[in-house]
Amino acid sequence: MKTLFQNSLLTFSLLTEKQPVLLFEWTDQTKQMDYTNFQLACNAYAGFAWQYQAKHLLVDTRHFHFHLPKEFEAWRETQLNPRYESLGVKKFAYVTPPEWLSLMKDIPGQTGKFATRHFTSAPDAMQWLNADDHE
Repeated sequence: MKTLFQNSLLTFSLLTEKQPVLLFEWTDQTKQMDYTNFQLACNAYAGFAWQYQAKHLLVDTRHFHFHLPKEFEAWRETQLNPRYESLGVKKFAYVTPPEWLSLMKDIPGQTGKFATRHFTSAPDAMQWLNADDHE
């Protein structure tokens, strides 16, 4: 594991197993974060994905405490996901607290769009990310 960037809110690391996986870990300091900080962090993560050509992404939200506003979904779909799609991201995994899992929606991969899955453990997420891309 190679740490690429770290501050009080987050850490970005590059994991190399079967293929490069870009790990985004939120910290408990997200309690003090605002929406601008959140958007900057997400944009930085997408930038690192491009820099390292990482097509398998992992976000650990177990210490994420910021409450996303309603406009987040539209911003993600119009501003953020197109960056991942143009890079050719294949899989996007989230590690979440167990109590959040029932609220999350897994999305199968489609032509030009990446698959998204949610897990309660990093090893399970990594197993899926490192499996063949048709899974």
